[in-house]
Amino acid sequence: MPFHVAWTDAPPAQRARTVVQRHLFLLGAWNTGSWVLQLCASVGGTVIGVQELMARDFGLTGEVSTASWLGAEHQGKGYGTEMRAAVLELAFAGLGAEYATSAAFEDNYASLSVSRRLGYQSDGIDQFVVRGKARIARRWRMNRELWNQERSTTVTVHGLPACREFFTDRPAAASSPGPPTPVPVK
Repeated sequence: MPFHVAWTDAPPAQRARTVVQRHLFLLGAWNTGSWVLQLCASVGGTVIGVQELMARDFGLTGEVSTASWLGAEHQGKGYGTEMRAAVLELAFAGLGAEYATSAAFEDNYASLSVSRRLGYQSDGIDQFVVRGKARIARRWRMNRELWNQERSTTVTVHGLPACREFFTDRPAAASSPGPPTPVPVK
């Protein structure tokens, strides 16, 4: 179970309703500076996962965090790394973030590997109770400087100027270098 809440244990109809309710709640609670952006990842028109980028008090902290899931049959192909790299580009280059965080349970080796591969540094642990058992999540943190050093994929963000005001009043990152030299994500 890679989630803090075992929502996948619910029967299909309840699970579907819960997903829709969560999406509606997050949209309704959205405000400049505190939001959860849910993005769908697809390959060839097939949905393979979800990547979230979220912030609380973004205008003051300049900090975002990420969360994701990827269908089991699509894991181990580099998609998780590409998904995270894409939202980091949006956060740092597009929204002017100063920090990005992520976390994964200590047995979620794929997610931990993505964090290491993209240049995050270890930032401690959190404990959660899931299905009646204590679980340890490893926290990861990256600052703008690390992101600039570790960028390895080319990402193009479209349409941000038209909606940027819904995310932040922070200035866009003027110091970000241009796109990196494309390197295949492995």
